[in-house]
Amino acid sequence: MLKRIRTQDVELGMFLHKLEGSWFSHPFWKSRILLDDPDQLATLKASKVEWVQIDIRRGADLKPREAPPPARGLLDPRDRSFGRAGATIARRAVPAAAARPFDPLSKEKLSTRAEMVHANRLARKSVRTMQKIFDDSRLGNAIRIKKLEPMIDEISSSIQRNPHAFMAMTRLKNTSEYLYLHALSVCALMIGLAQQLRLSPGEVQQAGLAGLLMDVGMGHVPQESWDKDSPLTPQEWEVVKSHTTLAHEFLALGGEMPESVLDVCLHHHERLDGSGYPHGLKGEEIGLFARMAAICDTYDAMTSNRIHRHGEDPSRALLMLNEAQTLYDPEIFQAFQRAVGIYPIGSLVRLRSHRLAIVVDQNPDDLTLPRVRPFYSLNDRSFVKAEDIDLAHCFGADQIMTRETPEGWDMAEWPALSARLLAAAG
Repeated sequence: MLKRIRTQDVELGMFLHKLEGSWFSHPFWKSRILLDDPDQLATLKASKVEWVQIDIRRGADLKPREAPPPARGLLDPRDRSFGRAGATIARRAVPAAAARPFDPLSKEKLSTRAEMVHANRLARKSVRTMQKIFDDSRLGNAIRIKKLEPMIDEISSSIQRNPHAFMAMTRLKNTSEYLYLHALSVCALMIGLAQQLRLSPGEVQQAGLAGLLMDVGMGHVPQESWDKDSPLTPQEWEVVKSHTTLAHEFLALGGEMPESVLDVCLHHHERLDGSGYPHGLKGEEIGLFARMAAICDTYDAMTSNRIHRHGEDPSRALLMLNEAQTLYDPEIFQAFQRAVGIYPIGSLVRLRSHRLAIVVDQNPDDLTLPRVRPFYSLNDRSFVKAEDIDLAHCFGADQIMTRETPEGWDMAEWPALSARLLAAAG
């Protein structure tokens, strides 16, 4: 249900359905957002937008006006508590022992299930940051690296604690937040790939920064174009392709962005055979980070659910990338495959025991023997009690026979089912 209210009455927790007035006066790139950031609320109230429409089915409603409190009078003697010293004194509670807070920069190894708790919290916090970055880009406000470095350090630490949890978490994208979560996913993939390539700590951080910002030019592209559920017209395609040059020009204005990051923003859609854009570069003409970004960006886009299509199974996406040998650097792709695993977390596989299973963790010593969670018996045609199997330590009692696809089993509910299975993995 939609409700029209004054901008000054907007509060945190409301879902903005529409900002009235000229699009150029809007402070946000997207008008339909859940307002959960105090900075966004302050930006909206400082804008020229006077009226908005909120959707009270998806967010908070206007609070009813509170009646003024009654005049304070004398307490009825019967309502007073008297003790030996007059008014009753509340007993002090014994403070509980404070739990040791989690250090987000810790590098101590954690299981996928344990790290996914921290990864989920980090992803939600990072989405709010990315929303502000895209809004600032659209309004022409400079992006300061110093404000992004702590987030990149936390993502890098998460990947070092467990190389798969954060990437598995961001792959379960909410379509309304796709662009922000895509940026976070590519950031994480770039960090993991840079670590796999044994780049220096400074280069790892720059790779993450490049993945985070390379699509910031999309903030200048109308949402109807990049999220269209039908083929783009030639004119619309040219507008979408302009996000590379727009991002490069915008980030270069600040004067503090590393050249490697600017190069990725401009050239992450270049391809080895010269078929990419905007300059049709070939082979070694494309920088190392841009060749890395081409793989990370394509893989995440292929495996993500969008409004108009379901994402590819991660294992199938790897096979498709491997088959496109003329487009991507083969050595970098091999390193990428080692980083995400031959059977990436979230992959659907069929076991020798005639069960369908989801991959829930990797075995760093043998990527062909991950930990899986069977959930469906092909013999009985029914769901089974889910329990984890470490294929590296089951002594051949079971093994992966084939990769499968959700579409091949008519699993329209696979995104929700896979999220539940991953969350419950041991």
